[in-house]
Amino acid sequence: MNDEKAANPEEIHAVIGYVVASLLEAGKPMHMHEIAAMLKTQAERASDERLKEHCLQALRLIADKMN
Repeated sequence: MNDEKAANPEEIHAVIGYVVASLLEAGKPMHMHEIAAMLKTQAERASDERLKEHCLQALRLIADKMN
């Protein structure tokens, strides 16, 4: 991945924040696995390539934290 396509940390954090807020609003559990699953779903559903890439980068960040 080149630097032009890399999301800045604020964009990645915003995607994670959106996912966490959605889980809270739905009353779902707040575990790393649920956050990762929702990020994966968001990436798969995204029609905007930039949003998709932000979701995938956020997913990688969460996956690194789970290890």
